[in-house]
This record gives sequence, structure tokens and C-alpha cells, in this order.
Amino acid sequence: MRVVTMKKVPAWVILCVIALVAGAALGTTNALTKGPIAEQAAKAAEEARAAVLPAAASFEPITLEEGAAVDYCYQGVDASNNIVGHVVQVTVTGFGGPIEVTIGMDGEGVLTGIQCGGSGFSETAGLGAKVKEASFTDQFAGLVAPVSLVKDGGEVDSVTAASISSNAVCSAVNTAAEFIAGLA
Repeated sequence: MRVVTMKKVPAWVILCVIALVAGAALGTTNALTKGPIAEQAAKAAEEARAAVLPAAASFEPITLEEGAAVDYCYQGVDASNNIVGHVVQVTVTGFGGPIEVTIGMDGEGVLTGIQCGGSGFSETAGLGAKVKEASFTDQFAGLVAPVSLVKDGGEVDSVTAASISSNAVCSAVNTAAEFIAGLA
């Protein structure tokens, strides 16, 4: 009886075993982390809604028509179940890729806040990425759409050397405002 040694096992068999073990490990890891990752994403979205429309105690989703210009829309309600405004997310293309902009607007059409970012956010660090900072986003609170950059005669200061990203955020805010106005 012959004993098969590792030297006699074809390389493709060893590679297949390694691939199967690696695939099983990746599949198991995905199965274990899928739920917690989804929970974290839902929690982050809820926190973003609360940050841009602080007067709301809870949020009710609004069903969108197919092909809507926005990613999602929520109606914010206070503790007495009165509508206090809306939160809309719009994804626009900046210099480095997609920018998810979450916009809050009260019942009178006044912006209550915005947040920028998203999982695909890849604006240039130190330049376009500054659209996520409070020094840029805080300028929108209290404004009424349409908004534009100061260089275009508007009221929002652009991020220095990042006019594409800044314009994209203004465009998202205006798209959200038009959508919300269409709800009325």
C-alpha cells in the first residue's frame, strides 16, 4: 500500500481546498455581520433625520413614485402627532463621486439643517470633503430655497477650491425643496 505524500498531491487540489475554506469563512463572516451592519445603517439614518429636523419626535416614511428625484422622504411629527416638516435625502454627483445630502425643512419651507456624506462619499480630502463640516452645512439652516453660492449671487459660501462639490450640495437642497413643495 502506497502512502500519498504532500509532494504527490496536485497543486490544483491544494488550491481548491484553500479556496473552499476561504469561501466558507467569508460566507460565515457575511452571515454573522449582515444584520448588525444593517442595524447600524438604520440607526445612522435615523440620527441624520433627527439632526436635520430636531423638532420632530418621530418620522413616518412617505412612499415615493418610481423615478422620483429623491432617495427617500420622511414626514417629521412631534409628540402630539402634528407634522413639523420633512426630511429628504438626495444623491448628487460631486467632484469625487456621489454625495448623499440629507435635508430637513419645516412646514413653512425654511431649511432646518443638512448633512452630507454617504457610503460612497469620496470627495478630495481637505477640499471637497469639507462639505461635510459644520462650517459649510450650518450655513443652510434658516434659509429658504432656492439656495445658491455667493459667487452666483446667493447666500452660501462655497468651500474654497471645491466649487463642484459645493454646487452639488446646493443642487441637492434645491431638488429636495422642489420635491417637498410638490407634496403640498
